[in-house]
Amino acid sequence: MNINEVYKLVSYLVDKYQGTYLSPDDFNMVINMAQIQYLAALTEDTGNPTRNPKNPTGMTSSATISDMISSFITEGNLTITSQVSNKPNDLYKTLAIRTSDDNYAVRFVPADRVASHIDNAIDPPSLTDPIYYELGSTFKFFPSTLSTAKITYVKNPQTLKWAYTGSLVYDAANSVPANNAAIEWGDTDVYEIIYRAIGIIGINLKDGDLTAASRLIKNEGL
Repeated sequence: MNINEVYKLVSYLVDKYQGTYLSPDDFNMVINMAQIQYLAALTEDTGNPTRNPKNPTGMTSSATISDMISSFITEGNLTITSQVSNKPNDLYKTLAIRTSDDNYAVRFVPADRVASHIDNAIDPPSLTDPIYYELGSTFKFFPSTLSTAKITYVKNPQTLKWAYTGSLVYDAANSVPANNAAIEWGDTDVYEIIYRAIGIIGINLKDGDLTAASRLIKNEGL
């Protein structure tokens, strides 16, 4: 689905169930809130793909959820200066950090436990057993001789935008995604996001309502 299709569907539902007008600014706000809520639910806000929140526990495997968010899982290189590296700009959740040669994991340690690891006379941080903790928009690493690392993480989705000109005429070129390109999510996920957006607005849909509305819009060219 593209952003214009989503906008028309959400606007139609708001008009049908509330009899009100949804401004583009309000749409852009709630659809982005909804997609972040959905991503958080898929990862249970831990960064670890676990299960589909709409299904009972165990009905959907971790592999299935990993596939659902696979387009948001990416890797990058971290340059460490004076033990500190900036987080990627598009970071949503860290999945793993490892050494640049892929041989060793870099273990996450809560900030309040770093000192006990550094002062450990038997097993202090080393190049074969490094550690890190989060410090605002940065990571801090030990030992001090670690200069690079690799990160695997869930990135933030694109900030969606329905742009327009004049009297609410769809502006495909300045929308995000632009030029009627499909949203990063699969269609099933987009429906889940729309359910959440509609819920934020205060509309509770029954099963099938969204599909029926989508079919109506496509058939009648609304």
